Amino acid sequence: MKFVLTFFCAFLIHLTCSAQIDNIGDYEVKVYSYKFKTTKGFLKKINAEGIGIEDKKGNYIIFRTADIKKIKVKKRGLTLLNGLTGGTLIGAGLGGAIWSLDESGENTADMAKLTAILAASGAVIGTAAGGFSELANKKLTLRVKGNQQYFKNNFHRLEKYLNHSEPIQHVNN
Repeated sequence: MKFVLTFFCAFLIHLTCSAQIDNIGDYEVKVYSYKFKTTKGFLKKINAEGIGIEDKKGNYIIFRTADIKKIKVKKRGLTLLNGLTGGTLIGAGLGGAIWSLDESGENTADMAKLTAILAASGAVIGTAAGGFSELANKKLTLRVKGNQQYFKNNFHRLEKYLNHSEPIQHVNN
């Protein structure tokens, strides 16, 4: 049972720590609109009349200035939920690994308490790390509110967040 628990925790840690292989940029844009639903994606084009973003499904969406409430730009990275999940799983995995060292099985209650304490400690540390990371990753917020003149004066601030990578090529066999 201890081996199965340790293997399961290691498998969950592997799932949360796996690398992303998407061909996308470092900065994520979230556009709040008056007419359309809030859209997350990657900034592909900007000019004085509006912006073009590519959402995570590969759709290219154009937002005109009159439709934009707010634009938020953040750097991709660790989030609060990822930190919480990863910290909890690492703590539980360490507790399971320590528990597996008790071959006689006489300290089951104490090992269960230790595993719970390590999981809770990992959750707290992971949540703190994820929270600090999210705060550090916020880069820019433009409150356009449909104001053409405001956007025309400030759209150049978005230029450094443009995603210049090539789009993902989908091939059907």
